[in-house]
Amino acid sequence: MIRPFLLALVFAQPALAQVQGRDDPRGLIPPAQPFAAGRCAPEAMQLTLDAAVNIALCRNPRTAVAWAAAQAGAAQAGAARGALLPQVDAGIGPTLNRSQSFAGTGFVDSGGQFIGGGASTITNTTTSARLGLSWLILDGGGRAGRIAAADANAAALRAQFDDATLAVVLEVVSAWNLLVANRAIEQANIANLEFARQSRDLAAARRDAGVATSADRLQGETQAAQAELTLTQTRGNVASAAARLAVAMGLPPATVLALADLPPLAEAGALRGDAEALIAEAERLRPDLRAARLQLEAAEANVAVARSLGRPSVALQASNSLSALDTTIDRNLSSAGITLSIPLFSGWNTRYQIAQARAQQAQQAASLEQVRQTAGLAVYQGYVGFENALASLVPARVLVTSATESAALAQGRYRAGTGTYADLLNAQNALASARQQLVQAEFNTRTAQAELARAVGDMDGYRRATR
Repeated sequence: MIRPFLLALVFAQPALAQVQGRDDPRGLIPPAQPFAAGRCAPEAMQLTLDAAVNIALCRNPRTAVAWAAAQAGAAQAGAARGALLPQVDAGIGPTLNRSQSFAGTGFVDSGGQFIGGGASTITNTTTSARLGLSWLILDGGGRAGRIAAADANAAALRAQFDDATLAVVLEVVSAWNLLVANRAIEQANIANLEFARQSRDLAAARRDAGVATSADRLQGETQAAQAELTLTQTRGNVASAAARLAVAMGLPPATVLALADLPPLAEAGALRGDAEALIAEAERLRPDLRAARLQLEAAEANVAVARSLGRPSVALQASNSLSALDTTIDRNLSSAGITLSIPLFSGWNTRYQIAQARAQQAQQAASLEQVRQTAGLAVYQGYVGFENALASLVPARVLVTSATESAALAQGRYRAGTGTYADLLNAQNALASARQQLVQAEFNTRTAQAELARAVGDMDGYRRATR
């Protein structure tokens, strides 16, 4: 009964492989990146921040690297479960045998008789086929520990993928805010240049009328040239920031992006609340903390694996083999048995492996606490930074309003001849500085809000708030 089954299994192996045809028979490996089904290319219409984030999650190499690592971790978890099932192997192959004797030495014929003298050559082919089965029934908890460690490691890699997505979102948000800020500075510098040219033309007209000196005109020319130079430099910063955003989205740096306007800060939601509540929220949401906890679980499981090395194991073995001389089957050998293995002495190797596993467990516990403290500090610093940034918005807006009125008043006084050009220059410089400070305050607020959301682990909440 064994003989035909053996031959059928041996020769059917290629067909079985074709029928199965899958690398994941357990269904543990996630096949595609979660964001691959989204929109991966910018559209012709104006691009929103939310759409830019979706494109980045789809195209940024960082998410692809983290997802491949998560897939590898899931495959490792599937491989660890292989120890629960029997291991079956088969082999088949011919062997060519050739025996040659020379004159005067004699030889032994196939019947075992010695034939003296003469020369002779005997050639035959031995073919063998074997089917073997081995099954580890008991191993002192080693298999369970390896499976638990692999599962925890796979879950940790998936959490690291989630952390990578948060980093990509923050990268895109930061690049977006930087580009928006540079474009706002560009608009402010265009207004500054227009005001400087008006003041220059006013000084030239008063000089031509004989009511102002050439020094006023020269100072006007200098201020206008300085404003034009500043605008040129700002446009270079805009191009650089646009390239940074494109690369963060996984696009070529020269990609032209038409950005939709962000909602005003007064209407944008924010993560508010006391610092302790946000730190508690980070404990629940941050994927790097979740990954650190899972890595500690894997280290604890590895302690059980190390302990199993010093415990008895029970294995079942069975095999059947056929051999044939030329075309005639001459032997069928079958065997089955159960083996109890008891480790007696390994040169204290097992003890040191247990000690190593315990030390790695302690290391992971300390790493978890380190990640927790770092996360708490990041949340607190983000909270303080965001509150300070919000507090700076009101005076920055007041400063622009008062500086605009002051500059207009100084220009009018100079036109009427009741003010000096030095007063006009001071007011003009104060207005340019106020516009710069307002743009910086708005950029700081948006950036601080995004960094606080990243520290808490709630970038989805940030995205909803800025739509």
